[in-house]
Amino acid sequence: MKNVVFLLTLAFCGSLAAANLKTNEVVMHTDTLNTPMNLDSAYAHYTEQVKSPLFDGYTIQLFSGNRNGANSVRANIISLGAEEDARIVYREPNFKIHVGSYPDVSTAERALVSWKSYFPDAFVLKTLVPWYPITLDKNSAPSNTVNNEP
Repeated sequence: MKNVVFLLTLAFCGSLAAANLKTNEVVMHTDTLNTPMNLDSAYAHYTEQVKSPLFDGYTIQLFSGNRNGANSVRANIISLGAEEDARIVYREPNFKIHVGSYPDVSTAERALVSWKSYFPDAFVLKTLVPWYPITLDKNSAPSNTVNNEP
C-alpha cells in the first residue's frame, strides 16, 4: 500500500514538473533603483535586522554577579553617560552587564580599552547581541532614488 501511494505521489509530481516545462517563459526584472555602493551595507544591515532583532556578534561584559551589584554597575554606567548602551542580562545564576554591539572582535577590542579604565575586569564576549545603529552622512543617499535616465 505504501508503494502505491509513493508511486502515485511520484507520478503527480512528475506531471506537474512536465507542465511547468511546457511554458518556456523567462521572467526578468530590471532594478530601476540607482543605489550608491556605500548604501549596500546599510541595506544588508536593515534586511538582516528585519529577520531577527539579534545577530552573532561581540559585546563587552562589565559585570557578573547578583542583582544589586548589577543595578549599582548600571547606575555607574548611566553616570558615565552610556545609558542607552548598557543591558542587564540574566543567565542563571548571575546577572551580567553588557555594553555595545560589535560586528567583529577588533571593533570590540578597541572599545574595551576605554571601558577597562572604569571596569578592570571587563572582557569581550562573543554572543547574540542587538543590532548596532548605523549612521550615514546626509550626502550618502541621493534625494531622488528613482533612475530617470533612459
